[in-house]
Amino acid sequence: MRKLMTILATILAVLVLMAGCIWGYLWYSTRQQVEQLVTAAKPFAEISYDGVSVSPAGSIGVKQIKIIPHFVNDVISIGAIRLNAPNILALLNARRQLSQGQLPEALSLSIRQLELPLHGSILGAKPPSPREQMPFDDLGALGCGPVIHFGGSEWQEMGYDSFINNMDVGYQLDAAHSRIRVQINSHTQDWAGLHLDISFSLNTASTSMMELATSLTSKVASLNAVLQDNGYNDRRNKYCAAKAGKSINEYITDHVRLVAERLNANGINPGPGLIAAYQHYLIEGQQLTITANPPAPINPAELQYYKADDVITLAGLTVKVNDQAVTDLSIDWNAPQVARALGVGIQQTPQAEEPETTAAAPKPVITGTSFHPTPIGELGQHVGKVAKLQTATGASYRGKLGPITKDIVKITIRKSGGTATLSLRSADITEAQVLY
Repeated sequence: MRKLMTILATILAVLVLMAGCIWGYLWYSTRQQVEQLVTAAKPFAEISYDGVSVSPAGSIGVKQIKIIPHFVNDVISIGAIRLNAPNILALLNARRQLSQGQLPEALSLSIRQLELPLHGSILGAKPPSPREQMPFDDLGALGCGPVIHFGGSEWQEMGYDSFINNMDVGYQLDAAHSRIRVQINSHTQDWAGLHLDISFSLNTASTSMMELATSLTSKVASLNAVLQDNGYNDRRNKYCAAKAGKSINEYITDHVRLVAERLNANGINPGPGLIAAYQHYLIEGQQLTITANPPAPINPAELQYYKADDVITLAGLTVKVNDQAVTDLSIDWNAPQVARALGVGIQQTPQAEEPETTAAAPKPVITGTSFHPTPIGELGQHVGKVAKLQTATGASYRGKLGPITKDIVKITIRKSGGTATLSLRSADITEAQVLY
C-alpha cells in the first residue's frame, strides 16, 4: 500500500508540475505578445492594461484594457479580452498549430465590458453630409420628426449614458465534413442583442490556413440569426413619437410607410407579410429570427441570378417575430437598381458560352459525341458531363453538371473572370441536353 501511495503521490506531483509549467509558459508568452502589440500600436494609440490571467479551463486573457486612439477624441475601456479553447491542452496545442500555419479545431474570443462614451468621436460623430449619405443610411430615423440621424446626442436624449457591450466570436472546424461553423453572440446593455450561427461549406478537408484561405467559398450551408430587443425599440418609439408630435402608434405607422417607400424607390419591394412583420417587431420587441436551411450549400453572390421568389425556396428561408411565423415572405427587387443604391457594381446574368470571335488554333474534331435530349429526372446519371439546360424563364445555361438532388440541379458555367456554380430548381428546367 505504501508503494502504491508513493507512486500516486509521484504521479500527482508530476501532473502539478506539468500544469505549472504549462501555466507559466502560457502566461509568460502571452505577456510578451501583449507587450509587443502595445509597442507596435504606439503610433496609433496609447494602450494600458492591468495584467494577464490563465484559466485551467482553457482560456487566457488580458484584464482592464484602456485604449486612447490618437486620431479620435475617445477613451475605449474593456474589462477583459480572453482567447478560449476547449481545454488547457487544446489552448497550448493551438499556439503550436497557429505557428505552423494550421487552423485549430475550435477557438473563440470573448470581449467583456467594452465601453464607449456617447459623446466621443466614434459614437458621437456628426451625421454624413448629403453628398456622402447613401439611400439605405439612417432608415431607422425615418419619421422621427426633425431627426434624420441617430448619434450620441440622440441616444443620450433617449436616456442612454454609455454603450456597454459583451461579445463572443468563435468557430468550430469540421474538417471531416468540410464545414466550418461560425458563431457570434453580442449583447449591448439596454439596447439589443444578436445571435448569429452560420455554417459554411469548404472545398477542402485540409486544416492548413493557406489552403483554406484559397479554397474557402461563401457557400452557406445553414444560417440562424436572432435579433433580441433589449429595450431599444421602446426608447426609440417614445423618443421619435415625441419629436414628431404624434402618438406612438401613429409614429410607428408613419415610420414603416416611409421605410417601405425608401426601399421601393431603390429597387426593393417587400410584400405585405414582411412589412407587417417589421411593424410587429417594432411594437412588441422581443425577438426577430431569420433561418436559412438550403437543400444544398448556396453562394449568396449567385442569388442575383434568380427571381426573388426562387431565392426564398433555394435558401430554405423562414422568418419569425417572437414565436409567430411570417407566412408571407413575398419580396421583389431590381438587382441593378439595388446595386446602384449601394454604390457597387453587379455582375451580368451568366449566358451560354459564346463562340470565340478571335482567331484561334483549329480545335481537334471529336467524332461520336453530340448533345442528346435527356429527361430531367435522369440528369443524375450524367454528373460531370457537359449539358445544356433551358428554364421556364427562357434562360439557357451550358456547363458541367454537378451534384444533383431530387429538387436541385447544379451546373458550373463559364463567365467573365472564371466560373460560377448555379443551383437550379428541377421544376423550373423545361429542357435538358447532355453531351456524350
